[in-house]
Amino acid sequence: MALTSSDLERVAAWCDTSTDLASARSAAWDAFFGTDEEGPADYGPGLGDYTSRQRRFLGWFMFQATLPDGRRPAEFAARRLFEGEQLSAAVRAFAQARYVMAVVLTVMPGRGVLLGLEEERFEVRSRSWAHLMRRDGPVLAHLVPVRPGVWLPGPGWLEWPASVGPNMRRELRQYQSSPIEIERVLQGRSGSGPREVERPKDQTLTEAVARMTEAAKREGRLGLVRSEAEWEALVLRYLQDPDIIAFTQEVVAWTGEVQEVAELNQWLVLAQNIWNTTPQPDREGRTAYELASESTRQELEIESWHN
Repeated sequence: MALTSSDLERVAAWCDTSTDLASARSAAWDAFFGTDEEGPADYGPGLGDYTSRQRRFLGWFMFQATLPDGRRPAEFAARRLFEGEQLSAAVRAFAQARYVMAVVLTVMPGRGVLLGLEEERFEVRSRSWAHLMRRDGPVLAHLVPVRPGVWLPGPGWLEWPASVGPNMRRELRQYQSSPIEIERVLQGRSGSGPREVERPKDQTLTEAVARMTEAAKREGRLGLVRSEAEWEALVLRYLQDPDIIAFTQEVVAWTGEVQEVAELNQWLVLAQNIWNTTPQPDREGRTAYELASESTRQELEIESWHN
C-alpha cells in the first residue's frame, strides 16, 4: 500500500498540532529559526509571513528533527495514525525521505514534474507543482518516495527564484544545503567574512536606487541599472500581488545568471532595500520601513503603559 498525498498531509497536520509533540516542537522551532543573538531576521517580500515560515519549519521538523527516543516526528505520527500495511508503507517512506536542491527538467501537465540532481531523477507527483513550476527552475524540497522513482513533496518546499547555470548544474551536489542553512539565507543571516551580505537600510527610495546602481555598475550587472521611476513601478506592480515571489523573480531576471546562492542574495538584499523604501499609495505614502518603525513604537508605548 503506497503512501498518498492525503496520508502525508494528515501526518503533517498531526506533527503540527499534537500536544504529544508540543515540547519537542517548541525547542525545534527555536533551533530552526535561530535566536536574537544571531541578529534580527530580514526576510524578503513574502518569505517571512507566518504561513511560509511554518510550512518550511514543518518539513524540517517532520523528517530531520530527532525526538528524545531517536525517532523522527513523522515516524512517531505515523505510529499514532496508521496500522498494518499503511503503517509499514509510511514508516518505510519516511525513513527514505530526502531534502534536495534539484532542477525542473520537465513539467508534466496535470501530474507533476521531473527533477534532476546531476545524474539522479525524481518524478514528483503534484498537480500544484505541475501548475506552478517552470522548466530549469531550482527547487528546494523534502521528497518522500512512494514507489521506485516516484516521490511526493513534503511541506515547505521552495521554488528558488533563479535559474541554475550550466556549471552549477553539472556540480549541483556541492551546492546541497540543509533546511536550516537555507533558512539562514532567507533570513539574511547566512555567511560570514568577506561573503557576508551588507543589509542596508536607506531613508529614501532615491538613496536605495543609487546604492543598487553603484553596485550593479561595479559588478557589470547592467540589467539592474534602472531609473528610480522603473524601480518604483516594479514595486508598485507587485505590492498587492498574491504571488509572494513574483517581485523576486523579476529582480532575478534583471540580474542575469549567477553561480552561487550567496551571489544572488546580495542583489536580492539591495532590491529588498528598494522595496522597503518605496512609498506605498494605500498607506498614505509611508514606506515599509516607516510602517515597521511605527508598529515597534506602538508596541513600546503599550508595554510602557502596562508597566
